[in-house]
Amino acid sequence: MSFACALTALYGFPPNYVLTEEASKALAENPEEFKFLMDSLLPKMLVGGFTTVTIASVILAGIFVNLL
Repeated sequence: MSFACALTALYGFPPNYVLTEEASKALAENPEEFKFLMDSLLPKMLVGGFTTVTIASVILAGIFVNLL
């Protein structure tokens, strides 16, 4: 799980939702398992993605403000 959350730094919001959904579809054998996987994986992936995108934006803004 930690490896998957670390990879969300590379993708950001839309792709990490799609990847989580596709992984859940591939692993689930019935709708109950799919719902369980989505409920347990998706919040972690979304928070990881939003956090890394926010941190990267602040760092890039700090670099670009020096260019102005």
